[in-house]
Amino acid sequence: MRPVIFDTDIGTDVDDILALAVLAKSPELELIGVTTVYGDTRLRARIAKVTCDLLGCADTAVLIGEKETLARRQIAWAGHEGYGVPHLDKAEVPAIPGAVDYLLDAANRFAGDLEVLATGPLTNIATAIIKDAPGFSKIKHLYLMGGAYWLDRPEHNIKSDPEAAKIVFESGIPITAIGLDITLRVLLDANDVRQIAQLRNGVGALLEDQILRWWELRNITANHPHDPLAALAMVRPDLFIFENWDVDVTKDGRTEGLTRLREPKKGKTRIGADVFARTAQKEIVKRIVGA
Repeated sequence: MRPVIFDTDIGTDVDDILALAVLAKSPELELIGVTTVYGDTRLRARIAKVTCDLLGCADTAVLIGEKETLARRQIAWAGHEGYGVPHLDKAEVPAIPGAVDYLLDAANRFAGDLEVLATGPLTNIATAIIKDAPGFSKIKHLYLMGGAYWLDRPEHNIKSDPEAAKIVFESGIPITAIGLDITLRVLLDANDVRQIAQLRNGVGALLEDQILRWWELRNITANHPHDPLAALAMVRPDLFIFENWDVDVTKDGRTEGLTRLREPKKGKTRIGADVFARTAQKEIVKRIVGA
């Protein structure tokens, strides 16, 4: 089993909690830790802790990460975070160590083996690189959901902290990035929710509640599983087509947060270029429900 840390802004878009379920229930992976980022990271950590406990991952460490972005940009906060999560007030998460120190310690302890999936703004990852670039470079691979590489628009995770994203993409760390270009092609629908809702021990009820709350907030009847798709790239890379590029991140003016591709010199960044969308949808649900 491959050791994995999940770095997440869980609690806003429902796709983070679904990605957590994919990681926890994938037999190839050992979810050793969850680190939270962006905004009220203590609340996010409590959401992660409740979810981990329900998923049978009570031994998974949950750490509180960076609240502010590198440039102290305004935090986008939907306001529904934590609603519908049972016993949230009883969830306990440690204040020490913080997420960045935990990431660096784990990179050293699992040198050459640790994989990280980042599905929020890249503040924790960039801060770890700033603090100890040689130490963090000991990770085996960084997977992330972020960017829109063939679309002329910024993506939320990158735009929320473009300074952090620039540091990460220029770090030389091996990266696989799944962007909006392909996540917008995949949808979870009502039939998928019905299957997920059947999970026992309160997991199905929690996931169904969080999905439907997100749908009501956005006035939609299906959602794109952005983050679960990035998790799927870790365990089913055969469902994707990848291209190697270097990535520039714009930081100024009206175009900040755009991710621009350029001919690779370092050659360590794989960009998801295509996906078998229907098969990926089925595989995400299959892993969550444990079939």
